[in-house]
Amino acid sequence: MEPRLGGPVSGDEIPPVDYLSWYVPRLQENRPHDLSQSGFVYDWDLNLDHNKMLGFWKSGANPADWVAARYGVGVNQVCVTHGVCQAISLAILAALPEDGPRAVGVEMPSFAVVSQCARLLGCEVIPFHRGPNAGEWRLNRDEVSAILPRVGVIALTPVMNPTGEMISKDDEEWLIEITRDAGVNIVSDEVYLDAAMGTEFYRPMHMCAEHVISVNSLTKCYGLGPIRFGWAIGPSNLIENIRNAFHNLQGMASAPSMAIAEAAFPHLDEALDALRKQREVNLPKLIEILSENGVEWVPPPFGIFGLIPLGTDAVQAMAEYGAPLGLLATPGGMFHKDLANHLRIAWGGDPAAFEAAMPVLSQFLKSIQDGNF
Repeated sequence: MEPRLGGPVSGDEIPPVDYLSWYVPRLQENRPHDLSQSGFVYDWDLNLDHNKMLGFWKSGANPADWVAARYGVGVNQVCVTHGVCQAISLAILAALPEDGPRAVGVEMPSFAVVSQCARLLGCEVIPFHRGPNAGEWRLNRDEVSAILPRVGVIALTPVMNPTGEMISKDDEEWLIEITRDAGVNIVSDEVYLDAAMGTEFYRPMHMCAEHVISVNSLTKCYGLGPIRFGWAIGPSNLIENIRNAFHNLQGMASAPSMAIAEAAFPHLDEALDALRKQREVNLPKLIEILSENGVEWVPPPFGIFGLIPLGTDAVQAMAEYGAPLGLLATPGGMFHKDLANHLRIAWGGDPAAFEAAMPVLSQFLKSIQDGNF
């Protein structure tokens, strides 16, 4: 069920996103103990007039202004999109060289949309890996160096999904330098990075180089996924490419989504404060349960999800033991086959619901140990 890599596709060749094919039906079951969602769950209280929402585009407001002000960039360096998935696709399209290779180097493990969307854009997808090495998740630099002559864009997620681990500073600096020298643009999916604001780990890649497009959204760190408000930040020439592509494919953004985002933007720091407090409350409970069940695990230094070892196939474990208990978490094999015996667990939900899920998670782990299929 890992992302399906390969060459350009169209028609009947277009692959499903296996992760979503597995996940959405189980999410719709509304299992009472849901530890699957990698986004923060926040109770927004926004009172908006319906007429104002529908008439947003007559207000004269420019959503790019809000993003530019928050991230300290020029408005000409911002393009607002419908969610980060659209931003990734448009950024890859905009960053490809006119006369260069129609191929994208994609970091693995990854969320399938990051890797598979390039195939729909007529590109070959060539993987490179970031994996465990002496306690850190490090880039395979030999792989990156080998594929650079063959690709026009490098795409990565600095806060890796499903591990929650941030790319090391020296790997990031090395990648920026080697791609700059090779004339290869970077698309950086930073949808989880804002959880690190105010810490040493907060390093938006667009601030480090002029050949980088950073994409982000209000979904994962701010709890506003349903409105699909995303954006891209980068050099003005590449952002103009994205804006042109957006207008060709989308026309205009949804007025209600823009109106909701306008009401939320002044309060985004409040949401981040709540995210950090939720981590402080929920994460120790998870660590305690894992320790009681003999699971050795070190959480990532920030954020609201991580990858734990199960010692057995996570898809099968979810079916055999998770479903009867009303438990839902995400198998690591959805992101890479080597993670099939791991489970992504999120702790960004309501503290009371999270606490109620802990004995259920404990029973799930005990069932694996006792039954082991």
